[in-house]
Amino acid sequence: MSIADLYQTGERKQDMGHFRNLVLLAQVDGTIDDTELVLLNKIGQRIGLSYTQIGTILDDPKGFNVMPPVSKDERYENMIDLIRMVVADSIIDEKEIALLERFAVQIGYRDLEDIDLESIVALIKRGEDNDTIITELG
Repeated sequence: MSIADLYQTGERKQDMGHFRNLVLLAQVDGTIDDTELVLLNKIGQRIGLSYTQIGTILDDPKGFNVMPPVSKDERYENMIDLIRMVVADSIIDEKEIALLERFAVQIGYRDLEDIDLESIVALIKRGEDNDTIITELG
């Protein structure tokens, strides 16, 4: 562990925990396909992770803890990212939904019923970005 790792901000740890959940969702079916890997890299870069951090989490996601977001907006954006990962390979299976439900509770929702899952999925499939989804549904 480097000195920089010891002094990471809470926000950075939160981002790394969020990315960890995305990796675990991508892996739940046994493999991370190319579409999921591209999305992981895109989200990792968007939230400010370095390539090294992305690679480290991809190699050992369970080595990172999750710090739930404090704000409602951050929780909602995290859920959109998680749902985006579930639909990335166009196959939504029961294992992914079960893990998505677990992550929803982990970051502060009672269950998936607190989220308009169908509308978010429809907007993702339509190609909308997180800001548009938040504006339309938030």
